[in-house]
Amino acid sequence: MSLAGRFTDRARWLRRSSTLRLSLILSTVFVIAMAGAIFAALVVGENVLERRVDRTLAVLAQTANLEDGRGDSFSLILRSSDDLGDLPRPFAQTVRRGGGTVDLEREFRRAESWRVLVTEDSRGTPVFVAVPLDDSEETLELLAGILWTTVLVVAGLAIAIGLGTGLLARRRLARINVTLERLAKGDLAARTGHTRSRDDLDDIARQLDRTAGELERLVAQTRHLSASLAHDLRTPLARLRAQLEILPEGEARGAALEEAGRLSDIFDTIMRVARIEAGQGQDGFEPVDLGALAEELSEIFGPVIEDGGAALTLEISKTTTVTADRQMLVQAMANLIQNGLVHGGDQITLFAKGHIIGVADNGPGVDPAQFAEIVKPMVRLDAARTRAGTGLGLALVRAVADRHGAALDLTKNTPQGLRISLNFAKL
Repeated sequence: MSLAGRFTDRARWLRRSSTLRLSLILSTVFVIAMAGAIFAALVVGENVLERRVDRTLAVLAQTANLEDGRGDSFSLILRSSDDLGDLPRPFAQTVRRGGGTVDLEREFRRAESWRVLVTEDSRGTPVFVAVPLDDSEETLELLAGILWTTVLVVAGLAIAIGLGTGLLARRRLARINVTLERLAKGDLAARTGHTRSRDDLDDIARQLDRTAGELERLVAQTRHLSASLAHDLRTPLARLRAQLEILPEGEARGAALEEAGRLSDIFDTIMRVARIEAGQGQDGFEPVDLGALAEELSEIFGPVIEDGGAALTLEISKTTTVTADRQMLVQAMANLIQNGLVHGGDQITLFAKGHIIGVADNGPGVDPAQFAEIVKPMVRLDAARTRAGTGLGLALVRAVADRHGAALDLTKNTPQGLRISLNFAKL
């Protein structure tokens, strides 16, 4: 895969990763909670600082006596509530409010922020006391900067850890997903290979391997049983047919031979389906032009369809080449043509377009609710039981489609009939 392809794949995973989303959600919740706690702590700290300063100012005022004049110093203003003439205007506004914090636009006595308290001195005279808060505010700002920086660092670490954990989880989930895809394509030997159990993902992988092993055993047993039954019954059936051949000519002999031939065809079809389903990998696959294949099938089966009293129409439009087992495709298309000839009307259409090849007819059609049933082995609808057939034709077609990873699509034909196609678009 190219660098751009890997980047696109990684970006797609980032959008879909539940691990990353969970990490981001937890990080966001943590950051919001921590930011709220820090904001509340700073607000409470500022209030506590102001109350502590106010208590200090009250003590200073109670111990002072302004009978002799002002009690100012370099870092303290202690005056009568009326003595505001040389102070900046915000002081007067704050004194009228009964005290508070004064924020100045420029420095006054080397400070821009002052805390003012209006109270009484030791003699009960109304006074106001003010001290600078710049040092305390710088301490709070420094503390706030440290705390907010800590929030950013912790949030970054949480996201980085979540992303790293997500990448590790993605590798393990990718292995599980690849195993499931291989199993879905018929490779029942696919395994994740996990043997140790460190967490829940390992437990899932090990359980998947056990389930796949049991599935492989059951499917192999079923296929072996079907093939063995079909193979073992062919010998006595062949002997029966040989004995029927030596009987005198007659209607009963002909009917018996026909029934024996029908049973032999059923066993042959069962064995073919079992062999197709048991196949793995792409041994025998080759590039197949669907348009050329449709033309070849038209030449082969055209006369047969005409002898059956129907007409064949060939429709080809911008076909592509797919990698497939040619003989399997021919077999599948032959079954579809035979199905249309037996159960369809007088017009059969062999079509190929893009990645799709299939057969359509103008017969009575099938109820869409029955589409899933007619592709099952040995299933025949009531209307079809009066006609020749084994109920295995579409089952073989489905086996071929599954073997190639193609979609078997059944739809209503327009204006009537059934349309069945193999879609190789995913290849």
